Amino acid sequence: MRSGRSDMNDALEARLERIEAQIAIADLVHHYARAVRREAYEDLAALFVAGGTFEVRSGRPDRAEFTVRQRFDTPHALVAFLSEGKGKPHPVPLIHNLMIEVEGDTARSNAMMTASITGTDKQVTGEYHDSFARVDGKWRFTARIYTVFA
Repeated sequence: MRSGRSDMNDALEARLERIEAQIAIADLVHHYARAVRREAYEDLAALFVAGGTFEVRSGRPDRAEFTVRQRFDTPHALVAFLSEGKGKPHPVPLIHNLMIEVEGDTARSNAMMTASITGTDKQVTGEYHDSFARVDGKWRFTARIYTVFA
């Protein structure tokens, strides 16, 4: 039979592991935003698992319906697309209300993103739904879905 102290240590260890995962995932989300802000698109592929996907949708925050605008089936396809626009107006993403749920070596998150578009008076607002996997001890995106609010 296990002692109360052992159970408490196990619970503490599980909480610490969850908190460390949440911090690592938050850093990953913010690293992505910083790379986009700085047009360091070549850094993005390393933030995804090999088969990671990125999808852009149009929708509304109060409705489940959406339209797929773009989909990239590999991180390298996303990087190639973004690199074509290097030096042109691009988003300066600011991440808000990041909520992360960790389950073992997988996780999900939800966050709001607002971004001004450099060189313009335009702004975009939307919501990320992300999924992650811990691979060789490091958290990576498995999928990012960004819904642009109409």
